[in-house]
Formats: sequence, C-alpha cells, structure tokens
Amino acid sequence: MIEADSAVTYRGLLRYVKPYRLVFFLALLGAVIDAAMKALFLWMLSPILEQGFNNQDPQWVFWIPFFVIGIFFIRSIGNFMSAYGFTWVGRQIINDLRQQIFAQYLRLPQSFYDRHTTGGLLSRLIYDIEQMANGVSKNFVIIIREFLSIVFYLLVMFYYSWTLALVAFVVFPLIGAVVYLINKRFRRIGHGIQDSVSDLSSTAEEVIRGHKIVKIFHGEDQEQAKFKHNLKTNRQLQVKIAATKEVLSTITLMSVAVALAVIMYIAAKTGMPAADFMSFMSTMLVLLPTVKNLSTVFATIQTTMAAADSVQQIVSAKPEQDKGIEQLSSKQIDIKFKDVTFAYNHEATALENINLHIKPGDKVAFVGASGGGKTSLVNLVPRFYEVSSGKLLINNQPVEHFTLASLRDHLAVVSQEIILFNDTVKNNIAYGALRNHSDEDIVEAARKAHALEFIQQLPQGFNTVLGENGTGLSGGQRQRIAIARAILKNAPLLILDEATSALDTESEQAIQKALKTVMQDKTTLIIAHRLSTIEDVDYVVVLDQGHIVQQGSHESLSQQTGPYRQLLDSQQLQQ
Repeated sequence: MIEADSAVTYRGLLRYVKPYRLVFFLALLGAVIDAAMKALFLWMLSPILEQGFNNQDPQWVFWIPFFVIGIFFIRSIGNFMSAYGFTWVGRQIINDLRQQIFAQYLRLPQSFYDRHTTGGLLSRLIYDIEQMANGVSKNFVIIIREFLSIVFYLLVMFYYSWTLALVAFVVFPLIGAVVYLINKRFRRIGHGIQDSVSDLSSTAEEVIRGHKIVKIFHGEDQEQAKFKHNLKTNRQLQVKIAATKEVLSTITLMSVAVALAVIMYIAAKTGMPAADFMSFMSTMLVLLPTVKNLSTVFATIQTTMAAADSVQQIVSAKPEQDKGIEQLSSKQIDIKFKDVTFAYNHEATALENINLHIKPGDKVAFVGASGGGKTSLVNLVPRFYEVSSGKLLINNQPVEHFTLASLRDHLAVVSQEIILFNDTVKNNIAYGALRNHSDEDIVEAARKAHALEFIQQLPQGFNTVLGENGTGLSGGQRQRIAIARAILKNAPLLILDEATSALDTESEQAIQKALKTVMQDKTTLIIAHRLSTIEDVDYVVVLDQGHIVQQGSHESLSQQTGPYRQLLDSQQLQQ
C-alpha cells in the first residue's frame, strides 16, 4: 500500500514539471546522449583493442584519439544539458511550491494555526519543499541517467554475449525485491526525520522569540536540553536511514558480485575472445556502481515522499470558507448574537446560548476572568471562527452572507499582541490596503495616536525600518503605531483587545483621549482586563465560563453585588 501511495504521490510531484516541460525534455535528451556515449565507448572498446592494439592497424591507431575526444566531448555536452536543465527545473519547482504554500498560509483559517506550531509551518515551507524539489530534479536526473545507462550497458552486453548478459539480468529482479521490502522502512524513517526537523525549528523559534523570558527565568539549561534531545532524535534517524541505505547497497553489491563470478567462469569455459570479454567485463564493472546508485536513490525517494506527505497536508488543508455573496457596505454596524454557541474543534464549549444586541455606535466592554469567553466572542465577528449553532447577525443579515473581504473591510483591530512588520514606520501604519493613503493622512493618524513625536525623533522618521516586530521600540511606542494603523483605516467597527496595556500611565492617558475621538460614531468592542479603562463605555458585558452573567453600565454594575463588583474590588485592592 505504501509503495502504491508513493507512486501516486510521485506522479503528483511530476505535475509541477509540466510548465517547464521543454527544458525538462532537453535535459532528458542530454541524459540520453550522456548514457549513449558511455555505452558507445564501451561497445567500441573491443574493436579498438583488436584492431588498434593486436593488429596495429594504422588507420585505427590514427583515429583512436579523435574517437575518444569526440565521445567525451559529446558526452560532456549531454551531461551539461541534463545537469543544468534538471537543476533549473528543480529550482523553478521549489519557487512554485513555496509560493503555493505561502499563498495557502494566507488563506487558512485561524483554527489551522491553533493546531500547528510556527516552527513546524516554517519547516514545511523551507526544508520539506527543498526535499520535494530534490525528488523531482536531483533524484529524478539520477534515476533517468542511471536507468538509461543500464539499458545501454545491457544492450552492449547482449551484443557480445546474450548468455552472459542473461546471467547479469537475473540480478535485477532480486534487487527490485529487496528495494520493495526496504522502502517501507525508509518511508517510516523519513516521516520521523520531517517531524524531528519540525521540532528543531519550533524549539529554535520559541527561544528566539522569547529570549528575554528565557534569560530572566534562567531557562537556558532547559531549552538547551530540549534542543539537544531534538538533535539526538534527528541524528539517530539520519543514522538509521544511512545504515539502511548501506544494507541495501551491500545486498546489491553482493548480488552483482555473484553474477560477476558466474559470468567470468562461463566466459573462461566457452573460450570467449579476449577483446570481446574485455568490452563485456568493462561494461559489467561500470554497470555495478550504476545499479548501486539507482538502488540508493530509490531509498532517498522515500525521504522525498515523506516530505511530500507533509507538504500535501498543507496543500489539502481547507482554506477559510467564504460562501458569502453580498458585499457589506455601511457606515454603521449593528451586531446581534442570537442563541450563539461556539466550541473549538468540537471540544469543550467556549460560549453557550449568547444573546446580545450591540447597536450602531455602542461602546461595549467585555470583562471577566481568563477563559470566560471574551476573546472567543469577539473573534466570531470577523469570522476568525464560525459559530457552532445559533445566529450572528450583522446589520440584521447572517454574517456568513457577506464576503469575508467586505466584512473585514469594515473593522479595525488593535490587539494586546502587537504585530509590526520588518518594514518602515510608514508602511507599518499604511499596511496592506491602506498603502494608497497620502502621507498627510499617515502623519495625521500618527498624531492622533500620540506617536508623531517619537516617530520624528527616529533616524529616518517615517522611513525608519523597524526591524522584526519593531524590536527597537518600546512597548508603548509599538502599541501607538498599531493604534495609528487602526485610526488610518477609520472602519465603522473597532475591536480593542487591551489596546493600552503596554503603555505607561502618561501615554495611556493620552491614548485614552485619542481613542475616545476615534471611537466616535463607531461600534466598538473592547476586551478589557483593567476595569479602570472602561468607565466611559456605554455598557459592560460580564462573561464567566462561556455565559453572560451580567450586563449593564459601569455605574450600575459597580453598585450591584455580583461578579463585576468582585472584579472591581479585587483590582482596587491590587493597586
């Protein structure tokens, strides 16, 4: 079953060759020329020895150097055509595959990223695709070249002695049977190698991203031990696959050696001419490493197939479902939750029977203990997740009726998890669809976010490259650039997930004033942990274990006995 699957997968890989079939066939022609010239030289070895050396024929002696040089010149042309052509096609395939996987990453839903690590996804994009491309370029050229060489070598051998050639030919079914049996082990080990590389990437990515926490909490030894364990696993698997390759190679060599011994015995008994036997034996000896190379590359292909399986999981993953046909176009957003229930991946229920009406322009804060369902509820609005049951209505229409693009055009998000890109300040504020805004609009957005002063102090101002996730900026500065991005979008629906959490007291007060201006005439959903930041909202929704347990204004809830009052008292005690 595994071998059948491998064949299907390998044929699937070859479809990536189709756009480059002209270069591919030229490379294939080069491989044919290379193999034919090698066989021609061996075929001509007998008459050269007989006429040029034994008989000392002057014409043969004269033409021998030209023949040898000509053969190797034509062979070098064929070798260049095949090596360059297959390499060119292979690199094109790598680019195509990486573009396809990267595009797929942009289309996949949030639930997919919940199930996969960043390091593992990067490993698929870099390492696994490289392995796949080798399978359809480097390994494929070896298969073609060695297979053609074997065919031509066998023709030479049958030409000089079909009896001896048949003895040699018996070896190949035996080698095929061994390859068939060992391929299962190669495929299994290959999957293990892909997983170990993914683990290595994940561990390294976590340490690089969280290096401050590692240092502060002295996690160096723990992380080093984890990385060492991953390295050990990878090393053991690599050694296993190398050992298995050598077992296969040894069996192949011994099979050929037995055939060689029988052939020499028969040739001696039958009185085969020395020159013919020399040509036959030379071909047989050249055939031996060719068969070995071919058997080895079949082992390597199993690693390619394991990589292909990993990449295929990404390719076949279902992208975000967008069955919406209506374009949302409104300057006001009304949101209704009607008996909404939601569970992650059909596991424990995160929200249950949520009924809530958020009118256009309302500023609503969602509060409660961690795990209460605040983020889950808000994430349903931009359809990062789909409701499990019930209805979510936007402007009295089911949210799934609108296209994802038009729905998300109507909202801006400022998250507690600040996302900045390795680009200029200007391009981070005017990101994506906002890039057509004028410089004046960008400056104004920065001013409203109270970011203009520190931006102007940067080395190149708005043209300063921030580095990965804005590492050269303080937490407050990074948050203000993110807020400026939301201000520039000026969407009718605003989602704030602890938008001021990274700011100092002075900056927070300035940003709170800016946010009040930005939130005017906008429906605003605020995920809040610090209750002091939501005193001016229209009303508060208290969530506990996926249920709405209280809702009302800050003033009314703070005067009632209940969860909100308990949260308020506990935060006042902590100050």
